[in-house]
Amino acid sequence: MKEPRTTIADVAKRAGVDRAVVSKVLSDDPGLRVRDETRQRVRDAALELRYRPNFHARGLARAQAGAMGLLVPAGNPLIVPIIAGAEEVAGERGLLLWTASHEGELTERYLRLLRSGAVDAALVAGLRADVDAEGLFDDPRVPTLLVNRRSIGADRWVILDDEGAARLATEYLIDHGHKLIAMAGGPPGVDTAERRRRGFDTAMREAGLEVEPSWVAGAEYTPEGGARSVAEFVNGPSRPTAIVAADANEGLGVWRALHSHGLSVPEDVSLIAIHKLPAEDFRIPPMTCVEMPLKELGRRAAELVLDTPWDAPIRETLDEEFSISRGATVALPRPGSDS
Repeated sequence: MKEPRTTIADVAKRAGVDRAVVSKVLSDDPGLRVRDETRQRVRDAALELRYRPNFHARGLARAQAGAMGLLVPAGNPLIVPIIAGAEEVAGERGLLLWTASHEGELTERYLRLLRSGAVDAALVAGLRADVDAEGLFDDPRVPTLLVNRRSIGADRWVILDDEGAARLATEYLIDHGHKLIAMAGGPPGVDTAERRRRGFDTAMREAGLEVEPSWVAGAEYTPEGGARSVAEFVNGPSRPTAIVAADANEGLGVWRALHSHGLSVPEDVSLIAIHKLPAEDFRIPPMTCVEMPLKELGRRAAELVLDTPWDAPIRETLDEEFSISRGATVALPRPGSDS
C-alpha cells in the first residue's frame, strides 16, 4: 500500500513549532524572526519525514507554477477588495495572483484551467448554491478553498458573519424608530442570502416586530434584482418605512426604483445595505451600509489555502469586526406613518 503523504502539520509536530513557522523556514522567508536552532530543527524534521513543500507557502513559487488562482463572479465590484487582500498575501509569499471570472458555476473550461498546472492553489468566490463543488477538492495538485460561500460537497470554506451583519443593519433601522421594515433578500438557496435572512428575522423577532411575508423578496445580488424587489413592497395596500438590502449592488437598484415610484430616500423610505461599494464615499449622497472586512477575507482565504494541507477541512468564520458606515439614506419615519 502507498504510504500516506507527509504534511506540513507532521513537520510542525516533529519540530515542536507552528505550521506557519515551518512554511516560512522552508521558503526562506526573510521576515521570519526565529533562532537558528529552531530553523535547523525544522529543516531536520522535514528531512527525516521526507517532506516536500510542493503546495504550501513560498515553496510554491519555486517548486510549481508560482501562481495562485482566484475565480470570481463576473461584474461584481465587491470582489475588488477581496482580490486586493489575496494579492497582498500572494506578493508576500512570492507568488503571482491569477484571476478569472465566472457566471456562478464551474464549467469544464475552468476545471481544466485549475488542473492544467497554471496555478498551485485556488480560491473560488461566488458559486451558486446548487453547484456541487465536491470535484474541486479531490485533486492534491491544487489545494482549493471557497470564499464567503458554502456549497454542496464543500468542507473547505472561509466566510464572513453575514447573519450578524444583517442583524446589525436591521437593529440600526429599529433604533431609528422604524417598525415597518422590508428586506430585499439575496437569491433563494444561496448560503449568504440564507444567513442574512436569519439575521434580519432575529433582529425583528427580538424587537417584537412582525415580518410581513410579502415584504421579504429574494433576488440576485444586482441592481436589477434590487429594482425588482421594490415592486413587491410598494404595490400593496401598505408599504414599509425602511428596507434592508442584502447586498450593496441590490441597494442601488432599490434606491433607483423607489425614486421611479415617486418615493424619496430617506424622507419616504429609509435604506441600508450589506457591504460597502468601493466608491461609496464619493457618492452624493452616500448610502448607509454595513461595512464588512472584505479585504481581510481575501487575505485570510489566501493564507488558509497556502498553509493548510490540501485534504484537511477548513471551516472558518472570520471574526473581524464590522460597523455601520453612516450615509444619508436612513432617517426617522415620517410623522403619521404607521410605524
